[in-house]
Amino acid sequence: MLKVNDLQKQIKAGLTEVYKPAIERIILMSFPEKTDAGDKLAADIAEAFDDMTSEAVAEILANAIDYYVKNITITGNLITNGSPTTHTCTITPAPTPITAGKIPNTLGIS
Repeated sequence: MLKVNDLQKQIKAGLTEVYKPAIERIILMSFPEKTDAGDKLAADIAEAFDDMTSEAVAEILANAIDYYVKNITITGNLITNGSPTTHTCTITPAPTPITAGKIPNTLGIS
């Protein structure tokens, strides 16, 4: 089962790894000389950018992935034992987890 909060944390961690060094490098490239003050300013700007964007982008991506996964439909051919024909069917996700050995009839077969 997809855990949106865990996915969001993983996406945020990945974005932080990309955003902070990239922004810091961009800021440092705009300075004519390397200085300690410039390094600190670049690190502060990179941190601020990461704080303002990573969480929001991670939430947007996690929710989009969650929506996509929960609305996925698998289609295919069903071959029944002893029947010479196949049936085209859609397998929709079960609304609740399968418990106590019960398998929901998501194929719509009577």
